[in-house]
Amino acid sequence: MPQDETISVRAFTILTVFFMIGTSILIAPAGLALDAKQDAWLASMIGVGINLSTVALYAGLGRLRKGESLVQMCRSALGKWAGALLGLAFAAFFYLLASLMVGDLGYFMTTQNLPETPIEILQLLFVGIVVYAVRLGKSAYSRAAEIFFPWLMLLFALLFISTIPKMDFHNFEPVLEYGLMPSIKGGVSLYGLQEMVVLTMLYPYIRKSGSRTRAYLGGTLVGGAVLVLTTVSSIGVLGYAVTSNQLFPAYTLAKNISIGHFLERIEAIMILIWVLSILIKIVLTFDAAVMGFAQAFGIKQQASFVIPLGLGLVVLAQMSYPNTVFIQDFLAKNWSPFASIFLIYLPLLLYGILWARSKAEAAGSG
Repeated sequence: MPQDETISVRAFTILTVFFMIGTSILIAPAGLALDAKQDAWLASMIGVGINLSTVALYAGLGRLRKGESLVQMCRSALGKWAGALLGLAFAAFFYLLASLMVGDLGYFMTTQNLPETPIEILQLLFVGIVVYAVRLGKSAYSRAAEIFFPWLMLLFALLFISTIPKMDFHNFEPVLEYGLMPSIKGGVSLYGLQEMVVLTMLYPYIRKSGSRTRAYLGGTLVGGAVLVLTTVSSIGVLGYAVTSNQLFPAYTLAKNISIGHFLERIEAIMILIWVLSILIKIVLTFDAAVMGFAQAFGIKQQASFVIPLGLGLVVLAQMSYPNTVFIQDFLAKNWSPFASIFLIYLPLLLYGILWARSKAEAAGSG
């Protein structure tokens, strides 16, 4: 394997944190508040718990087929043709997910910061960055993530600490007014926004596979803590009613922070945190799609179709993300059931088949 295509365990942990934060830090509090109201903080914790459970499943897959990506596992479990078809389905899911995130990023920038700039220009710019990062290789973009990570955490800590004086803890009362089910519903919706299965495509490229599970779970936990604290801040400062009615509640939260007329316009920090984290998430997802298509078709040279797939990403973003109202409705009603096919059901099927095969092979060799 080329040296520029390997990543360290530490880098994998950091990439997992970025991926976990991704789109969720800006938009997730709205959906959580809509479902669970003042108990959105509890719903966010439930969502993180569900994600930890699914990550444990993905880590189990990696232990069954060491050195293989998710698409390669499909071929190992189902054979050449059926496995290739399932691998193509996963690759298409990753590609769709990347296009939706490009749409997210473009609409955020045009509605909140650059209203005079055509969205297509911004999306081309962002996709250009993504394509360049993927062509540089996993080692390059993982090292970049390692450089940015401490600054991201420092900025987030500054943002969270700045919200504490403005929090009204009455906004969290009464606890469980509507029972536990709304919080569970919100948690399920949050887990559907994480799509942690994408990171299984990096399995063959991690230098120390033995530490992979700990890195995967640790990164998920740290990223989950960021999301929980963001939700707590949103409810504490804005209240659940305002939070649930905002398209980007964490951005609205940052705009409300003013400390002694000295620390103002702190929303720039939120923009930096979100743009950086979502760009890294798009890089990872697009790279997973490129690898998935190549592995499903048995193509070893992936670089030749990175640019065509990148251009297609802009077109698909326009088609799949017509407006924010459509996306909000789609996310609320359809995304979690659809995503669960690729996040839970198919990985469970693969795990069952691969586990049975490993037991049969062990019995045969015994």
